[in-house]
Amino acid sequence: MKILKKIALTIIALFFLMVWSGIVRNVTLGEQTLGVLVKPIKSFSEMLSDMKMAFTHYLVAPSYYLKTSEADLKEINKLTYDLYGIYSYRSGDKFKIELKNFKDDNIKHTWKVEVKDLLKHYNMNQNDRLYPVSLLKNLDIIVSCDEQPGLIRLDSTSTQKWYNNDFIFHHAINLDSVGNIWIPAAKHDQGIITPNLLSIDSHKHYYRDDLIVKVNATSGETMYYKSLTEIFMENGLEDEINKSAYPIDPFHLNDIQPATITSDYFNEGDLFLSFRHLSMIMQFRPSTNNVVRIIEGPFLFQHDVDIISNNSIALLNNNTIAHQSKGYDFEFKPTNQTFERKINHSNVLIYNFEEGSFKPLYEDIFIKNGIFTDAEGLYNLLPNGDLFFEEQGPGILWVVNKDGVVLKTTLKSDIEGYHYLPNWTTTYTNETLNL
Repeated sequence: MKILKKIALTIIALFFLMVWSGIVRNVTLGEQTLGVLVKPIKSFSEMLSDMKMAFTHYLVAPSYYLKTSEADLKEINKLTYDLYGIYSYRSGDKFKIELKNFKDDNIKHTWKVEVKDLLKHYNMNQNDRLYPVSLLKNLDIIVSCDEQPGLIRLDSTSTQKWYNNDFIFHHAINLDSVGNIWIPAAKHDQGIITPNLLSIDSHKHYYRDDLIVKVNATSGETMYYKSLTEIFMENGLEDEINKSAYPIDPFHLNDIQPATITSDYFNEGDLFLSFRHLSMIMQFRPSTNNVVRIIEGPFLFQHDVDIISNNSIALLNNNTIAHQSKGYDFEFKPTNQTFERKINHSNVLIYNFEEGSFKPLYEDIFIKNGIFTDAEGLYNLLPNGDLFFEEQGPGILWVVNKDGVVLKTTLKSDIEGYHYLPNWTTTYTNETLNL
């Protein structure tokens, strides 16, 4: 009798656990069917993760600190010219944004964003990040609260000029020929992403649909936005979406690069869109709602597409393979097979429209130094031909050229043995610095 009672109690407990799991899942996905109970349920369900974050914050270095390896303690600095970088990092109860000259490590200007000010707009956690930073005239900056509903313009005294929370903004900020901002984003409801619905043989799945968004840099007003699903479907490219390695996040838009001039291969106002999870670059023309071309090739999970000439673009090839979305149980027999697939470096590829060809830049330097970031990262091809590269994974900043490494450095932190996670360091030279 006692055994039957235990079994019955176990079944009842499992039933209530299943019901609770379903409720938590719906609340996490943004469902509002439970009305006033939504917020209390969400707060209670996040209690354990909040406790874990508190433990991490006070007893272990937070994730925005990176352990500096023995190999990276020795830095290289052969810069013979001024190279300015603007970056952000978390410092206690505030974010600091610094403009630094890497040639002499001189900090030219600092901005500060108080965490308490951000809390007025959304519920942030200790590992939230501000990035990237775009430098405007008079030391104004624009910065986004990554994966949060926040795009901010600050003046040189760190005073907020405007705050746009229309969307959840993420990844790169770029200016077009008239000074408007283009940035990837997603729709949200009170800070939670509003998904689209995908139906497969009567099975329904939520998925994230990114947007391309244009914002007025002066006023902060949203001027234009367009859904990626709409762009693909209106151009007869629905099958391309289905190729994604991640059905829940099929696009993963990480860069919108506007063309600021017209050439034989693009018009002023065209947008080059980088989709990480499709390993694809798309040339989209908002004025006609047409996809001009799709570029695929010897690159995987790429970031940071730039127009570098009238007939060429460049991109950061992370060179990262897709992780399995589902696990499969295979039975393998022990073998002496020695063939090994190995990826140990990322690179920057130049694509020539006229030739339809790809060419790696300073490939031997990337291979020799094992420069690799499986996610994020950015680069800047400097006016003298040197290449700045942010190796996001280990947090190393590089400048390389045909002769080798010009700069190898980290962002020193306030914890010995650690450096700060770089948050998409934007670089300038004396020719490009806009003060």
